[in-house]
Amino acid sequence: MKTNFNPLSHGYSFPNRFEFKGLSRIVKVIKSNFIYGMCGGMVFTALDYYFDQNKLPGFNEVDELPLSYTKYLWKRQTQSVSISVLLKIIKFASLSISKSLQNTIQDELPKIIERLNDGLPAPIVIIRSSLFQNPTHNHQVLVIGYEDYGSTMDLEIYDPNHPNLFPRLTIRQNPEYLITQSTGEPVRGFFPNKYSYQFSIAKQNSN
Repeated sequence: MKTNFNPLSHGYSFPNRFEFKGLSRIVKVIKSNFIYGMCGGMVFTALDYYFDQNKLPGFNEVDELPLSYTKYLWKRQTQSVSISVLLKIIKFASLSISKSLQNTIQDELPKIIERLNDGLPAPIVIIRSSLFQNPTHNHQVLVIGYEDYGSTMDLEIYDPNHPNLFPRLTIRQNPEYLITQSTGEPVRGFFPNKYSYQFSIAKQNSN
């Protein structure tokens, strides 16, 4: 089952890597810039344009983004990390890996499959860190299809960290619960994120 979302035509061509240069400009002794990600903002804005049936603006590098578009990404990023999402991240991160994987496959995966069966891409939050590890390692991607092989299942994703690629999450239940990502990052679990379409923002920033 595949949705019509194609990372090559509906995803960004630049990776999820942004630099804040303000402090280094003010304090000359700072030699490195602050690196941060906006994976949720990239997923939500890509969906805005997808549902608006418009192509994303043709930016090839982060440095090409105008300030207005960066603000748009940041606003959608903050909306993608609501209080309920933060609480759920903490909940999953506090579980053992085996319990987190079990909850993901038994409780969260059916919600994602239901959305995909309706032809809708499914934004998800991937848990990569335990409670006492760096929470910024957690990540947001967009599930755009799946293939069920019986003993395993592959989720096809648009991953802002890997533009122009087709990564997969592979789910196994026997002999034990296991989820792996084809690009090598660890996966402790995941859950669907709540997305609300914002036409006015997409329209405003497409000009």
